[in-house]
Amino acid sequence: MELSAALAGEKLSPTLDKPVVRIGIVGCGSRGLTVLERICALAINTARHIEVNVFDPQSPGPGLHAVDQPEYLMLNTVASQISMFPDTAALNGHTGRQGPNFYEWCLRHKPEERSVQPNEFLPRRWLGEYLAWTYEEVIRSLPGNLRVVHHPHAVDNIEHTDMGQFVLSTTEVECSVDWLAITVGHARRLQQDDKELPGAFAKDAHLDSRGFKLSTEAVGIEGLGLTAMDVVADLTVGRGGQFTKRAEGLRYKPSGREPRIYMFSRSGLPYRARPDIVPHRTSNAALIFTLSTVANLRAENPAGLDFEQQVLPLIKAEMLAEYFGMIAFQKGESAVRIKAEVARAYHAGRLEAVSAEMASRFDAPPLDEAVHNPRVSTIESVDYPQAMRAFIERDIGQSCSGLDASPIKAAIEVWRSCREQLRRVVDNRGLTAASSRVFFGEYAPHVNRMVAGPQKERHQELLALADAGVVHWVRHSQVIHSADGVGPKVVLAGNLSVPLHCIIRAHVSTACDKSSLPKIIRSLKSIGIIHSLTEDGEGVLVDSEGKAQPNLWITGPLVEGSTYYNHYIPSSGSYSRAFVDADRIAREMLGLNVEVKSTV
Repeated sequence: MELSAALAGEKLSPTLDKPVVRIGIVGCGSRGLTVLERICALAINTARHIEVNVFDPQSPGPGLHAVDQPEYLMLNTVASQISMFPDTAALNGHTGRQGPNFYEWCLRHKPEERSVQPNEFLPRRWLGEYLAWTYEEVIRSLPGNLRVVHHPHAVDNIEHTDMGQFVLSTTEVECSVDWLAITVGHARRLQQDDKELPGAFAKDAHLDSRGFKLSTEAVGIEGLGLTAMDVVADLTVGRGGQFTKRAEGLRYKPSGREPRIYMFSRSGLPYRARPDIVPHRTSNAALIFTLSTVANLRAENPAGLDFEQQVLPLIKAEMLAEYFGMIAFQKGESAVRIKAEVARAYHAGRLEAVSAEMASRFDAPPLDEAVHNPRVSTIESVDYPQAMRAFIERDIGQSCSGLDASPIKAAIEVWRSCREQLRRVVDNRGLTAASSRVFFGEYAPHVNRMVAGPQKERHQELLALADAGVVHWVRHSQVIHSADGVGPKVVLAGNLSVPLHCIIRAHVSTACDKSSLPKIIRSLKSIGIIHSLTEDGEGVLVDSEGKAQPNLWITGPLVEGSTYYNHYIPSSGSYSRAFVDADRIAREMLGLNVEVKSTV
């Protein structure tokens, strides 16, 4: 692995007379690995000696993507869109590091296991192997002035000294560092009720720990998203069941060891499946909801934006442009011209009228309001299970058409392609306090349901499991948590009650939940080094005045609330917030110039 000559040519003047720079990284999954990679890449720019202490009880790299998890647990990002090696585009103009993306790595290291396609969803354990390999490659190419020490222990406590250093304590070592990055990833609940199981990225070990592994009693799964799909896979394929393809469709052959599964969620709303995409597809550039528009809005509203009044109309207009642009293309007209027409209509205040005219002109239904409004229910039928099945069947059809052929999927994709605009709207108190609560309470979950759902294959399997009588959809109100200690149950039609052996909480805890905060974060809060953005524990600020501690960084899911969308693996080929943040952190730690470039 080589750093480019351009990066090597940026060295600064020698500073050997200065003390060693001691850096701590707590947690080294994908996010911690990006920070480590940037430190190692930029260390050649200084002659100072650098010591990086990495604290992670596991082998550095994989994080949640454990290499020993079952192969049937799949990623929901296609292989070619994942990379741990930032190129110039990912770093917004800075020089990066050459290396294979996940797809290219699989071609090199997995050729005998199966034929891999760039737009394929691959096993999560493979990504864990790629991340572990990346760590080894980064360590193998260290410059002479840098030393990396891995401490295979969890940090139990952090103290802040009068000299501004941080002292990290584990069961085995105590280590003082000048600079600290906390990248511990997804929070975990501190307590669980005896009858409730955690489902965050569930593995069989979670189920074994409660003695449920061999039980075939009924179980409730709270959640309909990615984590729920993992739990369902564990309880079906993980117990010996098999899916087979037949002429009439996918069928499931039970092993006889499956429990009856009752799926429900707090919202009752289903997730949309990931659509098929062509390899190396790039998102369309925004016409209406642009970065420059967001920058202007932020400048004009220093007290904060109202998301629903000032931002959502831009997103809706962008969706309408994509929706009617694709419909026009399918009917032999110019998509570019139609998109421009929608943009002009928005700026002229005629968007609704022009949208109705286009629906009539192209003999097409209007854009479904449910794609941009979380308060519009997609499940209205009294027969909830049938309504869920009908929705999933329609959505699978749209997903099979693909992102380049389904107008509704093209419109929904705006939530994903304009994710950086959403970040610029939300981050660092971009919304008023009231609007921020609405955004994170209603719209952030809505975005996840729209564009961060399961692979279409998982939903096809879900239908087969329903046909086999293994999976049943029920409303949240049908699940009764008894106060008399009898245990939970689900009430079906005809007032039939089915006792549930347990309820698996198959959704990821958020950093806004105080009970989810890791011990080290609670420790920093207790000594006043960091404070929550609100009294409810939402987000993280790093001092009592909302200003940055000059030598402390917290990244990833822990800061969801003060920043937006921190749950993802980075990629190269275009601007990547994860890589850019890691580059800035590394430059500040090493005393290099920090250049903030605009992407507008």
